[in-house]
Amino acid sequence: MNKSNANAKRNGYIGLGAMILLAGATVFGTDPLYKAIDSSVRPEIYVPGTYTGTARGYGGIVTADVTVSGKTIDSIAVNGEKETLLSMVLPGLTDSILAKQSTEVDAVSGATLSSNAIKEAVDQALARARGEEPETVPEIAEKPSSLKDGTYTCESPEFDENGFKDQVSMTVKDNAITALTWDCIKEDGTKKSQLSMDGKYVMTENGPKWHEQAEAVVKYVLENQSLEGLVNEEGYTDAVSSVSINLMGFVNGVKDCLSQASGESVSQTAELKDGTYTCESPEFDKNGFKDQVSMTVKDNAITALAWDCIKEDGTKKSQLSMDGKYVMTEKGPKWHEQAEAVVGYVLEHQSLEGLVNEKGYTDSVSSVSINLMGFVNGVKDCLSQASKQQ
Repeated sequence: MNKSNANAKRNGYIGLGAMILLAGATVFGTDPLYKAIDSSVRPEIYVPGTYTGTARGYGGIVTADVTVSGKTIDSIAVNGEKETLLSMVLPGLTDSILAKQSTEVDAVSGATLSSNAIKEAVDQALARARGEEPETVPEIAEKPSSLKDGTYTCESPEFDENGFKDQVSMTVKDNAITALTWDCIKEDGTKKSQLSMDGKYVMTENGPKWHEQAEAVVKYVLENQSLEGLVNEEGYTDAVSSVSINLMGFVNGVKDCLSQASGESVSQTAELKDGTYTCESPEFDKNGFKDQVSMTVKDNAITALAWDCIKEDGTKKSQLSMDGKYVMTEKGPKWHEQAEAVVGYVLEHQSLEGLVNEKGYTDSVSSVSINLMGFVNGVKDCLSQASKQQ
């Protein structure tokens, strides 16, 4: 009898324990109930309302509007018309932040830089919600505020798949762009504009010819004294109705000339602000990769630098290289080894000075044969960010 009672009592405890576990699983598996319990034990840390934060993406400013109650982050809305990878990041990243109630979440594979921009913008908004006032990232002007008189030129580092390379020339006087030309040339010196005028470069029987479209976008920049609003993330324009050609080469050339005119140097500037800065190429190249550069600055020195190229699915060229799946040649250093060598050069010299020739190749690092233009542009952009935030 006693044994029977003991068994019954034990079974009762087991059943009670199972019910508690089941109830716990039900409660914590139910999001609203879980949040209600969590909210009840958390202190109030925010002033309820909607707050805005901004961060710099490659193509422009990313904005996050964050709505909070006293204890929780309730919603996040992100906008960045010029940021190239937002579609890959949203809504997965913001959902993760809301679920964890923190920006300490993993970046989305293949869009690390865009993920970091969103997290930085959300952090700014949350700081304001806590009654703090973070430093904001200034709007990126397409035209610097001060330009030095002179004529500046830019030439693409290599010929494209059609055998042309872009050439841009710009004249500046009294802080204004007074003259601007754009053409594309072949290796033998033949100009696309002349071929177009002679009827030897025909895109379509209808609509303006190439040289007419080139003249139209040049006029746009001269009239507006800016590239602002000219192209979308793919390099095409809705701002000039007669233009259907891709303008990425033109835009990059104008930006480079403006950079020269504003006195931005390839080498490290005199005053850099502590922080981590990132740059991501605006589009994938013909092999399906885009460059990503990350730089950390401390006490006016570059203390960390990373360069990689990613595919749209997030695959990294460095990993492919290490795995033997990206092979340039059977002899000589692999891609990831060459990338590490040029990163080492910049960290050692604290500068890009003397690294590359006009075509983007180097004689300064004997083991490196790859084109470095994407790396160089990324480093320049990161240095520009660090110096612009003074």
